[in-house]
Amino acid sequence: MTGGATGRTDRIAGGVLVALGIGIALEASTFEVAFLTDPVGPKALPLLAAVIFVASGAILLARPGSPRTWPRGAVLLRMAGAVATFGAYAAILAPLGFTVATTVAVGSLSLLFGGPWKRGILAALILSVVLWYLFVWVLGLPLPLGSVWEAL
Repeated sequence: MTGGATGRTDRIAGGVLVALGIGIALEASTFEVAFLTDPVGPKALPLLAAVIFVASGAILLARPGSPRTWPRGAVLLRMAGAVATFGAYAAILAPLGFTVATTVAVGSLSLLFGGPWKRGILAALILSVVLWYLFVWVLGLPLPLGSVWEAL
């Protein structure tokens, strides 16, 4: 299946990027914080992402590239598995906490793309712990501990 001579694939991707960018901007506009605590506030990063999404999407809509061939078979299944993993990560982040959810997600991606399971899980755990310390101790950004662990 190809994108067609008209660049349909790029136009679809561009439309999705524009829609996501607008959605991100609308959601970021609901964030509120006192000016004195943080002059930039929590809106800065999502708004920057929204601008990048909309600009990239607009470029794809205005100047689509040459026709593309969509992946098939195992490659398409791995891509779908990766998308499902990120969706599951968003769902388990709050209840399981950052470290457990990140370990599960990165370990799953490692296995999905053919990595050895023992080293993949170990690397995922190390990455999760390093990222936890980076965000919490170095950057001072709180990460979810997990509501499941509150009962223990």
